[in-house]
Amino acid sequence: MVREVYQPPTVTEAKQQLRTAFANTEYFGFIKKHPLELAGASLLAGILFGKFNKGQLSPGLLGLAAQLLKRI
Repeated sequence: MVREVYQPPTVTEAKQQLRTAFANTEYFGFIKKHPLELAGASLLAGILFGKFNKGQLSPGLLGLAAQLLKRI
């Protein structure tokens, strides 16, 4: 019974595997699918964060935030 010994890939093969894996990774796929919703949610989050720090948060903004979050 002969067993094959594991041979690690060469540096060039390892680099090629890494490049292939990196090319198949899509980091911004969710943003590309929902650009308007995420832009609106980030704008609203900035407004809410600014109002929250000043203590002037209005109840209407919470309703608007809930409606935007339902679309995501």
